[in-house]
Amino acid sequence: MLTQVPSHHLPHECHVCEPRGGCLGLQLLDSEEARQQLCHAKKISRKGEHVFREGEDADCFYVLRSGSLKSYLVTEDGEEQVLGFYLPGDVFGLDTADSQLRMSSAVALETASVCRFPHAYLGDKAQGANLLKITAEQMQRDHNLVLMLARKDADGRIASFLDDLACRYWSRGYSASAFLLTMSRQDIGCYLGLAVETVSRTLTRFQECGVLKVNRREVEILDHASLRKMAGTRVNSIAVECCQKAALSPS
Repeated sequence: MLTQVPSHHLPHECHVCEPRGGCLGLQLLDSEEARQQLCHAKKISRKGEHVFREGEDADCFYVLRSGSLKSYLVTEDGEEQVLGFYLPGDVFGLDTADSQLRMSSAVALETASVCRFPHAYLGDKAQGANLLKITAEQMQRDHNLVLMLARKDADGRIASFLDDLACRYWSRGYSASAFLLTMSRQDIGCYLGLAVETVSRTLTRFQECGVLKVNRREVEILDHASLRKMAGTRVNSIAVECCQKAALSPS
């Protein structure tokens, strides 16, 4: 079990990792020298700037400290396929091919800061090396799943997407009812396999039905129960708890 790092030992920006058990770096790196290097290994990316690109050497992974990112790959016919969106506290950059090259690209959706974890810090640890291998294999399966895409109709896909975002924000101590879509409608459509017009029409329909209130990129969930019904069943205790607490929270 991961140990909780006292909050007074962490920089102010690191509070986003505390709900998940404290600073991942301090838990994985047993060398004081490595920890000191990590504290200075923060990278700032502006909107549109890449943290890494597909095909580059994969010598590290990252934890998102602030802001938001998207990951994507380019298909054989040159089309961009969005693979996922990352929020503060998320780990990313673990998807590597057998050749230790990046399988995907990660780009900032807004000004963002990340903590960089060189693989060399974990290479001499059996558990760390095994973690990287297992996660990389899982990410490859996830990428293939995204590329094959989904069984749900447009309403179900967008409802699932919003429900997942709400739960992820809630797990980080933010509101599950009101949040900002830092990704564009086009990115959402690409991720969900929908036309951008379909995304916009569906959000408008959800608003007309009283499920959401949408103002450009600002979203407020007015009826969590209806949204989850459209999203379908998820075997996820965190999601269920999120829905229950959000429903009880004052608007």
